[in-house]
Amino acid sequence: MKRVLAILCVMLLTYGCSVGHYSAFRYDNGADYVHDGLYRIVDKKGRIGYADEHGNTVIKPRFAFGFPFENGKAKVTDTGSLKTVPCSDGEYSYWDSNEWYYIDKNGKNVIPNPLIEVIKADGVCFQTCRKIINFLLIQSTFVL
Repeated sequence: MKRVLAILCVMLLTYGCSVGHYSAFRYDNGADYVHDGLYRIVDKKGRIGYADEHGNTVIKPRFAFGFPFENGKAKVTDTGSLKTVPCSDGEYSYWDSNEWYYIDKNGKNVIPNPLIEVIKADGVCFQTCRKIINFLLIQSTFVL
């Protein structure tokens, strides 16, 4: 009987934090928080996906990295690399990519809204203004 309980304990510790065959994304020394009804999950290859509050996979892991959902969309990327924040002694890190885009709760690409975004690149802030005029998208970049 003790042996069965020991096996059950090991199984719970091994599989207790997983969603199906995915694990909860590790954030702030624990499982990711639920944002906008979803939290991030990770597959064995380290790809990011999303699950609902009940642990049901909503978007299968396929992104190199993804931020939590906010107002019905999440910022994700298929490329990039994990970098350490300078002077943090390896405690803090961030995902560096030049190919970010937004998805909805079905995993489909969406056009960002609002049309003005502040982007941080190489320690300098840029403001990207996007104006739609006669169905054309004109993009201008200004140094703040």
